[in-house]
Amino acid sequence: MTSIFATPLRGLAAGALALGFACSGALAQEPRQKVVLNADALFSFGSAQLGPASRAALDDFVRALELMSAGPIRLVGHADRLGSEARNQILSEERADAVKAYLVGRGVGETRMRVESKGSAQPATQAQACGSGSSASTIACLQPNRRVAVEAAGTRPLKLSHAPQSP
Repeated sequence: MTSIFATPLRGLAAGALALGFACSGALAQEPRQKVVLNADALFSFGSAQLGPASRAALDDFVRALELMSAGPIRLVGHADRLGSEARNQILSEERADAVKAYLVGRGVGETRMRVESKGSAQPATQAQACGSGSSASTIACLQPNRRVAVEAAGTRPLKLSHAPQSP
């Protein structure tokens, strides 16, 4: 399942908004928002190729970014446990790089993105859930591990309703 959601973060930005800092006709900032792309099925087994569903999920993420003033974007590549540790590390890097390249192609600034790769070190599935071996059912069960976690936090401009209107 692929989803995008935003959650308000508490802190200084929320406090400043609660205190009502505003100038006439100015834009204030909403509390910090965290936009996370949960893409548990971005990649096929052994592949770093983005498919149509992956591109659609990333397009939704770009639209969410356009609604906020986001800071750095963190991309963390992952792989399932099948194959060698060295190959899984490379594959997770390739996946994160594929997402970065796609986002750059959609207008997201390359210097805003930080790429990491975890290989198979942080699986999304429980170790015993998929059994052993490399059967088709095991490969299908491990699908959630073949992913890139994409995260950005920032603020969204908010027009204050109590600010005086210009004549």
